[in-house]
Amino acid sequence: MAASTTQAATWTEVGDAGELLPTSQTTFGSGVLNSISGTLSDLGGGIDDIDLYQIFIYDTDAFSVTVSASLSQDNDAQLFLFDAGGFLKLEDDDSAGFLPQFDPGALSGQPTGIYYLAFNLFSTDPDSNPLAGWNRDPVPFQTGPYTLSLTGTQFASSATVPEPLTLLGSATALGFGAYFKRKLAQAKKSNKQNN
Repeated sequence: MAASTTQAATWTEVGDAGELLPTSQTTFGSGVLNSISGTLSDLGGGIDDIDLYQIFIYDTDAFSVTVSASLSQDNDAQLFLFDAGGFLKLEDDDSAGFLPQFDPGALSGQPTGIYYLAFNLFSTDPDSNPLAGWNRDPVPFQTGPYTLSLTGTQFASSATVPEPLTLLGSATALGFGAYFKRKLAQAKKSNKQNN
């Protein structure tokens, strides 16, 4: 599937991305997805944040991820890539200093499609394959913003926003429908009273 680089865009984490496939954050938009920006948050009680995003990889040969981050300690983080079934395909820790990355070609030979990209602190790892949970052991515990720069990816889902005239037409139709429903009910009531 070809993608246009003229529509390249960034996804910004909304709230807190989940950490399992059903709670992952789906990237909505159209065209090429060239970056994801988010924040590893303090979830309280010493629980570290794991952000999992649903993406579409359209070119597995060109697929790559580089990370820039300003975490509160030493930027020691990890990347994990899971296929649509939650099976681990790639993982990296400390490719560029303490920051992980996936180089182009690392996913070569794999099918295009939906994948899940996780960013989290060092020493917090998936507890099973396919992904069902995480063994948390962040060393050290830290929080802060990050950006994942991507190649070979698109948004996972297209967001369709209705045009204003479509909304107006729908509202008008609903209004007429409610009006005629009331008139029909009144006619039935009047007909029962006359019989």
